Order: sequence, then C-alpha cells, then structure tokens
Amino acid sequence: MEIILGLCASFVFGLFFGKIAKRLKLPVVIGYLFAGILIGPNVLNLVDLNTIDNMELFTTIALSFVSFEIGAGSKWSYIKRLGKKPFIIGIICSLFTMLTVTLVLLALGQSISFSLLLGAIASSTAPAAIMMVVHEYRAKGDFTDTILGVIGVDDILSIIMFGLVLVIAEDIELGINTSLGFFTPFVDITISLVVGAILGLTLGFSSKLFKQKSNIICLILTHIFISILIGYYADMSSLLICTVMGTMFVNAYNRRYTDRVIDLLDYISSPMLMVFFVLSGASLAFEVIPNVGFIGIIYILTRIFGKILGAFIGCKIAREEKDITQNLGPALLSQTGLAIGLAVIARDALRVDGNMLMTIVIGSSFIFDLLGPFIIKRSLKKAGDIR
Repeated sequence: MEIILGLCASFVFGLFFGKIAKRLKLPVVIGYLFAGILIGPNVLNLVDLNTIDNMELFTTIALSFVSFEIGAGSKWSYIKRLGKKPFIIGIICSLFTMLTVTLVLLALGQSISFSLLLGAIASSTAPAAIMMVVHEYRAKGDFTDTILGVIGVDDILSIIMFGLVLVIAEDIELGINTSLGFFTPFVDITISLVVGAILGLTLGFSSKLFKQKSNIICLILTHIFISILIGYYADMSSLLICTVMGTMFVNAYNRRYTDRVIDLLDYISSPMLMVFFVLSGASLAFEVIPNVGFIGIIYILTRIFGKILGAFIGCKIAREEKDITQNLGPALLSQTGLAIGLAVIARDALRVDGNMLMTIVIGSSFIFDLLGPFIIKRSLKKAGDIR
C-alpha cells in the first residue's frame, strides 16, 4: 500500500507542480523536484525513506527508457550526418573531467582509491534531465543532436572507466592483486552489446507481428524489463543494454515500423520520468549538505571546471560550430542517476572513505539537480534550438 500511496502522491503533486513550473516558464523538471521535496521525509512525509527504497525499481525503469530513447536516436543516417564529432567530444570531456577531479583530490591528500573512484563518477552525465528538457521545449537542431550523441558516449565511457578504477581500488583496499579483473569491464560491455543487439532485433521482429498500439506498448515494456532482469542477474549495466537495443532496433528495420514504436515511447516514458524526478526530490537529504564540507565543495567546483573545459577542448579539436562550443559544457552538468548507482558500488568497495564518497555524490547531486534544468534550457536557447 505504501508504494501505491507513493505513486499516487508522485502523480498528483508532480502534475500540479509541473503545471506551476510551466506557468512560471521554468523547466517542468524543477516542478517535479519541488513536488518530491514537499511529499518527502523533509516536509509532509507522505513518502518516507523506506517507501523510496521500495520504489527504486521505478527509477531503474525510467532510466532504462531514457537509455533506449538515446539509442533509438542513433540512426545510421543521423550518425553519418554528425560524423565523429560527438565521439571525440564525449571521450575528451569524460577523460578530462575524471583526470581533473582525481588529480585535484590527490593533491589535497586524499587516497588513491577514493580519488580515482570519485573522478570516474564525476565523468558521468545524467541523461534524464537533458531528455526531459529537450522533450518539453521540443528542442531541435545541431546542438540538440550533438548533446544527445555526447551523453551516450559519455555514459558508456564512464561505466568503462569506473569498472577499471574499481579494480585498482579493490587491489589497494584489500591488498590483493586482482589484475585479471581489468578484463571484466570489457567482457561485461561486450556481452551487453550482444544482448542489446539481440533484443533490438527481437523487438523489431515482434513489432511487425503485433501491429496494434496496445500490443506494441506491451512489447516495449517487455523488452525493457528483460534488459533490467539480465542486467540485474548477470551484474551488467541494463542502461547500456537498452542503449544498444534502441540503436540496433532503429537501424535494422524499416523506418515505417520503427517510427510507429518510437512515437508510442513518449506515452510510456513521460509518466515514468515524472515518478523518477519526484522520487529524486523526495530522496534529497538536506542533512548531508553541511556534511559535504571542503572536499565536497572542491569536487563540485572541479567537476564543473572539468565538464565545461573538457567539452570546450573536445569541440575545438572536433572543429565544432561556435554556438555548440560555447554552450555544450554547462549543459552536461546534471548528475543524478548513474552517478548515485556507481557511488553505491564505490561505497561498498571503500573500507574507510565509502560513506564520505556517498555523501559527496548525494550532496552534489542535489545542487546539480536544481541548477541543471535551468542551465540546459539556457544552453539550448542560446544555441538557437529553442525558439
């Protein structure tokens, strides 16, 4: 019953505050976050921490839909038009952010394992807020295409880097040489690519057999759920599987079939994303903000510096247009989602600094969550993709 109450409260307050946000010409994501803060443990306590933990599945489902949608936007014709630029920008931005955060933390006397793990987490970008703002304002243009391509590369690379530095951290923390573990992230990613490709093919094949809209919605849900199950039991990233599934689906089948499925996706993903952001607001722990301290502030500042300068350098190397070069970095600051999932894994791996790392990621996510949608909207507007 607590989960039903949580869903009802999320929808009712989410719709109401989303409407207020629109009237105030704010991104609707901000309305959802404030709705969550209001119904969460910090104010009305309609949704307590135990209920939020029990509703974690909805967060996973929402992020999986976003990942599938990012993959579905990667049509071969679209990739050919964009070329290698998003790959160059995404790789440079991720690596530069990780190196910046890691080196600064090491210079301040933090441990190698703590600095590496926090640096890898800093490299990730939360796609949900970006997708929500893009959909809300129907943003279209080269900047929108570029940012969607970059966040796909960005998140895949951050998963790889985190897997590698996790092996180093475990070596240091446990004092055991597990160098063979370096191959594990690459094996997991290869399997995820294969599984995602197979699911993309089966989704396309089955959508030809069941042509009614209700049936297609069932097929989408089924394939997303299968991805989550495989990711959970095989200890792989369901987000990566869903991204590959979306990419394979749109490229392996006729556009007449794929467009019908993609058009229906928004009817499913929008309510899921509403619940995701309301729960994100409800789970924001205000009490952790004072505990972030000096290292937390340094992490926030170096991540901002790394993302903005890394994207700028990447755009310059890729010879990107001026509007994209000047506005891309700030739009990549959103963090909640993948970052918190990686932080949970890192906390368990660190014997001494695990709770400190978790506190920093949660506290910084609160700040990036509130500022992110404003910055994304501003960047899209300055780039001319919102009219």
